[in-house]
Amino acid sequence: MNPLILLCCIFISLHSLPLFSEESKEAPPTELVDLISTPIHPGEGALIFASENEQEIINLGTQSGIYGVGLLMKGSWFAEPFKKNLAQAFIIQISLGTLKSKLEGKVPQFGVLTLVSSEIPKETTAFVLPEAGKSPSKKQSEARILFMSPKTQITQNDQEKLQNTFFGKTGGVTLTPVGENKEVSVRTKERKVFFKSQKMKLDFQTTLGTPFNGMEKKLIGSVTFPVYTPFGTAAEALAMKLGNSLEGIIPPTPTHTKANRKITGLKTNSSQK
Repeated sequence: MNPLILLCCIFISLHSLPLFSEESKEAPPTELVDLISTPIHPGEGALIFASENEQEIINLGTQSGIYGVGLLMKGSWFAEPFKKNLAQAFIIQISLGTLKSKLEGKVPQFGVLTLVSSEIPKETTAFVLPEAGKSPSKKQSEARILFMSPKTQITQNDQEKLQNTFFGKTGGVTLTPVGENKEVSVRTKERKVFFKSQKMKLDFQTTLGTPFNGMEKKLIGSVTFPVYTPFGTAAEALAMKLGNSLEGIIPPTPTHTKANRKITGLKTNSSQK
């Protein structure tokens, strides 16, 4: 399995899948940004996204409207062909985006991080970005990153967005659980389900690159936000539905494209609510 396929599938699916939100009197929302009161608890901390000539500071919180949220899943919940290589793994899907109230014409989601481990992290765990052409150790926890500037305008065409999308190249991410986990109730369109909420601190020390223009950028800093684990069969069924929906959403991302090569024919989910 090309891990970039999985990463891109997750990136697109997080834009479009109907999900759930913390129980309220209002009708259940249908977008990821509403996942378990993300607007109320967007996270905290800051990341620096920098090239040699410029840097962008990305602050999480209610003032900026930038959030982080994660969902822990079992690899066996994914559809084929992902299940074949992930059946014994645990996946933490992390989305970084901007809340609707602060969008102002920007893309709603600018980053996705996929963490793959042989067990659920209960203490500080290092996730390494695998080097190109090398297979990671079976005991090694992996990180995959896809990232663009949160200032990216939604009006950019697919080719422009792709040329400004960066993939994890070297370095890694360290994850540390913070405090105790707690149970939260979630209302879907059909029923109430339960999740365990655990704050996680993520320390980034990474170099990102893109095969489309040869540019490199650093992504460094620390952010903290909740990661949710399904609790009970109903919540697991919902997470399994998410995993099964990833199949065939987007074709493989080219990994050997020459710098400055014109990209044509890319199909992405460009509809936004």
